[in-house]
Amino acid sequence: MLRASATRTDRPLNLAAVTDPTQDSQLEWGRELLVFTDAALARDRAAMRSAREALKLVAGPEAVVRAAGCVGNFQIMNRLMDTLGVPVSRAGLALAEELGLDLPDHLMPVPGTTGWDRPIWG
Repeated sequence: MLRASATRTDRPLNLAAVTDPTQDSQLEWGRELLVFTDAALARDRAAMRSAREALKLVAGPEAVVRAAGCVGNFQIMNRLMDTLGVPVSRAGLALAEELGLDLPDHLMPVPGTTGWDRPIWG
């Protein structure tokens, strides 16, 4: 979604920053957004307070609300898709490879399919 949004709004994006904190995402408030996301996913209250204040300082309170909504929505979608055993699409697999992420076997696309036509149950 981040890549699609950057493309649609004609903004530069270095997606490698998602998995490599030494990289610059090239997004306005990118560092603060990544720190906010990492703190939320780690469930670290102290880090979350600090990240929330840093993001609010540079982007305003509305950005904090939007960022929290995005993190929460992604968590919901990710857990739901994983629980249902929905395989990752070919595009998702390519993105995971680009970012150096390993996918669990149960989420790998089935050879000879589009990745979305595998029965979810059985």
